[in-house]
Amino acid sequence: MRNKARRFICTAIVVLFILYITIFSRQPGEQHIFKPLFWEMRNHMWKDIGLNILLFVPLGATIGGRKGILLGLLLSCCIEVLQYFFCLGYCEMDDVVNNTIGVVVGVGLRFFIGVNSVALRRWEELPEFMRTPEVRPYWEKLYKKRWQLGLKRAFDLVVAIMVLIVTAIPMAVIAVMIKLDSQGPVFYRQERVTTYGKRFRIHKFRTMVSNADKIGTAVTVGGDSRITKIGKRLRHLRLDELPQVFDVIEGTMSFVGTRPEVVKYVKAYQPEFYATLLMPAGITSEASIRYKDESKLIDAADDVDKVYIEQVLPAKMVWNLESVRRFRFLREILTMFRTVAAVLGKDYN
Repeated sequence: MRNKARRFICTAIVVLFILYITIFSRQPGEQHIFKPLFWEMRNHMWKDIGLNILLFVPLGATIGGRKGILLGLLLSCCIEVLQYFFCLGYCEMDDVVNNTIGVVVGVGLRFFIGVNSVALRRWEELPEFMRTPEVRPYWEKLYKKRWQLGLKRAFDLVVAIMVLIVTAIPMAVIAVMIKLDSQGPVFYRQERVTTYGKRFRIHKFRTMVSNADKIGTAVTVGGDSRITKIGKRLRHLRLDELPQVFDVIEGTMSFVGTRPEVVKYVKAYQPEFYATLLMPAGITSEASIRYKDESKLIDAADDVDKVYIEQVLPAKMVWNLESVRRFRFLREILTMFRTVAAVLGKDYN
């Protein structure tokens, strides 16, 4: 109870300080002006952008987690409404974005400073199926880089929030197109496996007919009749992956990491493959770049699952395991840029 009371008092002080800086200490304006998104950036107002970010960092650091991000977003929106109608006379969408980034940075700092020790579990705390001689060398290398894993998580939160803000409207348009194109839900929520063998339901735009996994293999081949018309376009541009920002915010996924496999494929893992479960599953990876046309490799197979488990999966794991062994935060940033280049047509094979 004492900890909760202290956190409440600290939060109240931070909120009051923010309200004082943004509302009570400022002079009212005479006009009502709405300033759209990226207005400050276009006018090179970097000092204001930086100050707006820094102002909300303490709030994220005090509360932490999704609650901190949500409260920061709501508080920023309320401040802009109050400024528009009662105080300054204008509303800046940039401030909402910058304030939210500040909250996310604060949450990341809280995680990095206070929870960095559990960014990677201790060896004895790993699931029994992962405590094997094959996994141990990978764990030892990652354990020495725990601070980079904390930085990776903070980066994921900041970028995921920014992506969500920028792509919210495009995703809404895509959702409408999917509903108009075919019957079924907007999202495809298949069960996948992430860190330490945890199961979760991934967010993806549905690109196939409803219940496609019940009328075919878990692997998609080229010219798959289950793919819808709009789904083919989404897959080509990899826009079906956009909703995975929700999984990144949740913490079940990262921007870079081994692609999350379905349960039946994880059950077929060789002992060394479990090393990839030391880190969160990813939206993209070196293996994804190298095997962006994976379906072409299994088009002619009579038994797609068998070919995938015995040939494709081991080949991809070579890249996945190498990424775990050579993990560097900056290397993951490079992988994100390489992914963009691959989507635009660059061949890395």
